[in-house]
Amino acid sequence: MKFRIIKGETEHITLRGKRVRNPTVLLQVGRVSLSWRAALLGVTLVIIQILDGFLTFAGVSVFGTDVEGNVLIRDLVSTFGAVKALFFIKAIAVVFVILLTLRAHRRRWIRPIIMGLVVVYFILAIVPWAVVLSRHALWQ
Repeated sequence: MKFRIIKGETEHITLRGKRVRNPTVLLQVGRVSLSWRAALLGVTLVIIQILDGFLTFAGVSVFGTDVEGNVLIRDLVSTFGAVKALFFIKAIAVVFVILLTLRAHRRRWIRPIIMGLVVVYFILAIVPWAVVLSRHALWQ
């Protein structure tokens, strides 16, 4: 598979249905090209998802499944175990992020949605787990 960074244009459709072309830097992998900004947002959200998986695993391992706030994740972890459940959930999330990122190349209005997801996951998942786990580590 060939990987290149090229100057190009991105065509996108606005919320009003108007087609607009803007200059951009494209990442090209094989036949797929993706704008640099969309790729950066997608990679950031994938990293956040993976970090959330590791922190959730650490939290559930230390405090038990009852500490998990998401009922679906709590039930899956209780039923299948933390590793299998979190791997399954985060794999689905990563696939969704990749699909969303690929759509963000042509539909620029998706980029703020991805950025919003990064912020929401960081504030509601990463920070709470980091605080709880760091406080636990300090008291040990």
